[in-house]
Amino acid sequence: MERPMTEWNDDRIDELNGRMKEGFVEVDKRFEQVDKRFEQVDKRFEQVDKRFEQVDKRFDKVDERFVRLEGEMKEGFAKVDERFVRLEGDMKAGFDKLNERFDRLYYLILVTIVGLAGSLLASNVWG
Repeated sequence: MERPMTEWNDDRIDELNGRMKEGFVEVDKRFEQVDKRFEQVDKRFEQVDKRFEQVDKRFDKVDERFVRLEGEMKEGFAKVDERFVRLEGDMKAGFDKLNERFDRLYYLILVTIVGLAGSLLASNVWG
């Protein structure tokens, strides 16, 4: 154990200076190791940057696919809308024909009932 120092002498200062230099040499070695680790990390980040570039290229392709898909969907919906318009016209024409036939049937039934009522009335009056 060292005894407490009350006075500084040259030998003690030289000893402390040597300890400091040794300590800094060890710190310098550790910093060199840290620098080497940072170089490795930098290399890894370069690889990550390359991977991100590849991912960006993939996303660009996905964007192109979405644009193409959006165009295809718009075309498909336009065709569906066109078919609905055509179907609406066909159904309207069909309903018009059906209404016309019901009108004819209604007229036939009405004429038959009026004729029957007239015949019954005439047979009662002159009969």
